[in-house]
This record gives sequence, structure tokens and C-alpha cells, in this order.
Amino acid sequence: MDFAPFMPRTISSLLRTSARRLLLLCLLPLALAGCDLFEEDDDESVVTTGAVVANSGNFSDQDGSITVFNPQDSTATLNDAEGIAFINSVTLRNDQLFVVDNTQADNSGRITVLDLPGLNRVGQIANFDGSPPRSLAFASDEKAYITNQSLNSNFQPVPSTVSIVDLTTNAPVDSVPVGSGPEGIAVAGGRAFVANSADGTLSVIDTETDSVDAGVDLGCTGPNEVFVDEENEVAVVCEGGGEATGEVVFVDPSTLQVRDRVALGAVVGSANFTQSASYSSSAEEIYAISGGVFGSGTGEIFRINTDGNVLDTTLQVPDDPQLTGMTAVGYDGVSESLYVARLPVGPDGGASFSSRGTAVLLNRNGNRVGSFETGIAPAHITFLRDTR
Repeated sequence: MDFAPFMPRTISSLLRTSARRLLLLCLLPLALAGCDLFEEDDDESVVTTGAVVANSGNFSDQDGSITVFNPQDSTATLNDAEGIAFINSVTLRNDQLFVVDNTQADNSGRITVLDLPGLNRVGQIANFDGSPPRSLAFASDEKAYITNQSLNSNFQPVPSTVSIVDLTTNAPVDSVPVGSGPEGIAVAGGRAFVANSADGTLSVIDTETDSVDAGVDLGCTGPNEVFVDEENEVAVVCEGGGEATGEVVFVDPSTLQVRDRVALGAVVGSANFTQSASYSSSAEEIYAISGGVFGSGTGEIFRINTDGNVLDTTLQVPDDPQLTGMTAVGYDGVSESLYVARLPVGPDGGASFSSRGTAVLLNRNGNRVGSFETGIAPAHITFLRDTR
């Protein structure tokens, strides 16, 4: 009840004035602190709900699979998803997982679309110029690009294509020519950038006309993974080979000029010829592995700061007599955990590509903090996240 009408006008005015002053005094510290008086909690936080490990499987058995690790309770679930053959890579988009894999019958391939979190098959895209698909990138909600790797009779890379896929029908509608051995692909500023591993070049596709605009001579050996960083630079991880060591080349997507180079000091690569590097947008870091099992791997993990375009640190994968090589890498910026996939040591002392692998969890100092079993030949790591 408001008692002001029953009070003398002067007393009522004084009380109201005092109340207003008191309210202002209460609100001032809240405003300075950035508080909201009328909201209980309007802050949202990003949480990692799962780490997805795509397992290539054994090519002759066509037994690719998906492992989902729950970081909340440290449990891992192996899923033999329907329609999976031999996985090369995976890409997440809009609660769906696009699985890029080969099929044994004609060594071509397909993209299997799985829903999340159930991993049920909801679509499949096939027919990629008769060549194995390697990587996928999205130009829009209606269009995707897929790199195809054509080989000659001696299994050497030759000029190949990028397929253009209509996502409303899940069907390829056209293709454009690119260089030899196309691997990674990323989209920035109305252009798609394709790393041609056998050419040392970057093909550039206009996403409006689907025509090849130009090419960039990267001046490096074995360009493989392609990322777009928070400064909108195109970062290309070159694996190296022979006398050349790995490096990361930063390209301006507008001028197509090389801005920076970061030398890594060792050959970079996956022991499974799959994911050799990954990018964490929240941390603004690229992680690249020297994980080969044929004499080219050093066991080093390179962390590149993409804000300053510098090599931040070099870690060494912890020694484990039961594990060898590295086949995939991913950094969870939420928990600051580094995931590294490894192969088991077989009876002959070498890497086994027919037994289940292991994902090792490291902290930022490179110390082992956990692990879990994956499927056969783990190939690619990505993360499921939610906003709460």
C-alpha cells in the first residue's frame, strides 16, 4: 500500500526523493561492474559434449567406425555407423557429421551424412569422378566442395578435380579442375582454397561462378591441410618431404599474396595419411604432428599461434612402448586438452593397421592426463559443443 496520499505533501516528496537517490546509489556500482539488476544470469558458456574420433578401419575390410568420447565421465563409445567404408576425413555442420570415405569396389568414394548425437544415417552422396574423395568444405547451406584425388597407373597423383555438391539433393552437380593431389579445402571471402599436395600450389575457386580464378605458388613441399583463421587469413600446412621440412604458409585471401611463413623444422604428417593438423578457433592455434611410421616422423607436435603467425612451442608425444606413430590431432580449447590418436604396436614391432588404436590426452605442457580406446586406425578428430 502506498502511504504517500495520507502524508503531508512535503514529507511525501522528501521520501520519494530519498528513495530515488537510494536507488541510484544502489544501481551505480552495478552499472560500473557491468551487472544486470533484472536478470538472474544471462551469461552463456560453451561446453564440449564429446570428442569424435573417425576411425579409417582396415581398407580391405571396409570397417570404418566412429568413436565418441564423453569428457564429462571419461567414457568412449564405438559406433559402427551404417554405410561407412574407409574414412579419410570428417566435417561437422548443423548437428550433422559428413563422413568422407573410400569404397573398395572401385576405389572411388562417397560422403555419408550422420545425424548427431545418434549417428544414424540420414543421407549419402556418391559419384566423384571415379576418384577417392579426401576433404569437404561448405560454401553455403546449399553447396559443398569435395576434393578428389586422381592417381595414374603407378598410383602417382595427377591433375584432378573438385566436385560441386547440391546439399538440397545430396548429389554432385559439376566439377572444376585443380592441381595434382588435392587434399585440404577451406572457404573464405567468396573463394574456395584447395591445397594441391603434389604441385606445391593452392587452387582458388570463385564460389559464385564455380570457376577457377587463379593459383598460388606456395613455395613449399606437400601442402595438405587448409584453415581460415580468426584474422581471415588462409593458413596452409605444408608437410614437407625429402630435404624439405614442414611449414605453415599464411595467404591473404583477397590479394592471394603470401603474408607469412612459419618453419616447423621437421616433416609433418599422419602415420595413416589422414589428419596431419587441426585448427582451434577459440585458442587461435594450429596443431601439426610429425607422426609418420616410415622413418619420417619425429614424434613432435607443433603449436602455431595464428594471431601472431609464430611457432609457439614444440611438444613431444609421451613415449609408450605399446603405441607408435600419430594419426590425428585435435585441441579442445574449452578444457585445454590436446587429443592425439596413435596406432598400436603389432606382433612384428611395427604399427598395426588392423587393431584398435588409442587417443592420448595431453595438457598444454604435453603431459599425459588420460587416454581411451578408439576403433581401428583412427583418422580424424573433431569436437561436439553446446552453449549452456
